[in-house]
Amino acid sequence: MIHKKRKILTGLILGAMSLGFASQVFAAEIVNDDKIFDMEEYVVTANRMPVKANEVAAAVTVIDQATIERGNYSTVSDVLRSNNVNMSTTSFASYPVLNGDSRVLVLVNGRKMNWSHLVVSGDDNAINIDSLPVKNIERIEIVRGPNSALYGSNAVGGVINIITKKPVAAASTTVNTEFGTWNSQRYTLTTQGGDDDVRYLFSYDKQKRDNYEYKNAVTGHEKEFPYSNIDKEYESLRLDKSFGADTLSFELERSKQNDGHGLYLTDPEIPTVYGDGAPLQTTDLNFALTYTWKEGGSSGAGDYLRLYRNNEKSDTSFAGAPYEHDLTTLGTQWQKSWKLNNKNSLIGGAEYISEDINETNSGAIFQRGANMTSIYAEDHWTLIDGWSLNFGTRYENHSDFGGDFTSHVAINKVLSPQTNAYLSWGQAINNPTLKQRYANSPYWIGNPNLKQEKSETVTLGLNSQIDKKTNIQASIYSSKLDNALDWVWDTNISKTVYYNINREKRRGLELNTTHKFSDRWSLNTGYSYSRIEKNVGDNGQYTDYMYNSRPNGYSIGIQYTQDKWNADLTTQQVTGRNTKVYTDTSYTTVNLNVGYQFNDKTKAYIKGYNLTNEGYEILSSSAGRGAYAMPGRYFVFGVERKF
Repeated sequence: MIHKKRKILTGLILGAMSLGFASQVFAAEIVNDDKIFDMEEYVVTANRMPVKANEVAAAVTVIDQATIERGNYSTVSDVLRSNNVNMSTTSFASYPVLNGDSRVLVLVNGRKMNWSHLVVSGDDNAINIDSLPVKNIERIEIVRGPNSALYGSNAVGGVINIITKKPVAAASTTVNTEFGTWNSQRYTLTTQGGDDDVRYLFSYDKQKRDNYEYKNAVTGHEKEFPYSNIDKEYESLRLDKSFGADTLSFELERSKQNDGHGLYLTDPEIPTVYGDGAPLQTTDLNFALTYTWKEGGSSGAGDYLRLYRNNEKSDTSFAGAPYEHDLTTLGTQWQKSWKLNNKNSLIGGAEYISEDINETNSGAIFQRGANMTSIYAEDHWTLIDGWSLNFGTRYENHSDFGGDFTSHVAINKVLSPQTNAYLSWGQAINNPTLKQRYANSPYWIGNPNLKQEKSETVTLGLNSQIDKKTNIQASIYSSKLDNALDWVWDTNISKTVYYNINREKRRGLELNTTHKFSDRWSLNTGYSYSRIEKNVGDNGQYTDYMYNSRPNGYSIGIQYTQDKWNADLTTQQVTGRNTKVYTDTSYTTVNLNVGYQFNDKTKAYIKGYNLTNEGYEILSSSAGRGAYAMPGRYFVFGVERKF
């Protein structure tokens, strides 16, 4: 009870502090500074406003367009994995894990993409990030640590914001073709143009592949994974209309998956797939309409009003049983920014989200809805002697759980133009999904008494450009989470039931370095440590979570550039895993990307994955070790042409 009261009190105090500063807006003289910030030097997602990279008090990774184009990536998960982001991957989906936690909020241009439903078998928090196209991405910002004070539920482990390209008036078209192992094929088209008044950008991406082969990590035998074939297509369209300094943007994203659904292997040696697999037919269709006032204006963030709708329809079968779902999210977002003076910037906003679920599972009909209304404020102060302070709070009212405050405070010290250190504290909240609370199917019964997961995290970090050739980024974190959700198979009713265990602790660190040896050679290295402990009951005893997929992660990347050639060799290793649920304590993969630029319009490349033909799995399964066997060695050849 004392712990609960303390959390409520801190939320109220910090909320009052932030809202108190917000009241200054009505008395302040707004500074008219219409500078458009250089996004290479500013980060948006960590504070919902552009802040200089050396003033951001958070563990942030930015993947820019140049990096994405150099890597010739086919999927969003490829982009993240190659930049040392932990990705959990099955035969049909990939989702990110930050700070050892899959409770990660995924955004597209600030729009929430997560569902209050089970859309990736095996993890209720996950969104299949590969249902998003990669060709229209401008940059990706990854913020590790709790961000509910800014973004609401789901942002426990962190936030990934995928920022798409803005169309430009100059007409251009790019086409790309790829062919590779297991009859893989990919065709993409991106075209844009217009004038200073109206501009458009359209992209299309079609991918196909037969079943992949894997090496059984136990026997060493090579096998074919049944029902792992791919047949996907993506389309995205953005239209921008200018009204002086204002912009009206329309965004459309559509993805269609009509392919295999090899859930997991019940026997990796035979091999057999659970339920004999089944065709998976899923269509996502998302719309957004955003009006931005004085884009890049007084605070650089732009004030905006956004309306959006996300929809996913799936028609498949699970273990031979018919299954369909129709998920819809309607959202409204408003944000206003102020630059109160040269030292103080403030943003405030409001958001309304309505979620509806319609599901038919083996004849059982499940229909449920919920809505959330939120207001938030974030204040950033530039203080004396290189110090800066930011704090914010969010009040979110959920139709099932009522109102909650989440807050955060962070202090940053610019030690030099190239180095900053920071300390942050933040709260996060994760609402049980509607499926967890209200499911009623032959396999799953809901528990309406589930409580929200609530956490607090402390992070200490350092970013430094040691010299013109060397950069280092390091952070350590410690988090505690109450009412952690878990599930059990209830033998009395032969159904899955979710419940709240007592507590969960997570500790870890992230370390990344880059070094440029010469104009031709550069090196990046990374190390991550993650320890997860769970306490079931009230005995105060914590035990290590044996399903921890990456206790220790190592990465080494070597880049080479000479004239028209470029090459990237990436090695990743994971160690320290529990052999009760994984086939080995460790695994190592090696990937290679080699490109040749014929001229400024044409390039060719070849990509080699898992060159050592490692037999491994990233995820574990209750079905046994090796259930989610990953692909063996394979190659892809591609050509890209610009017009």
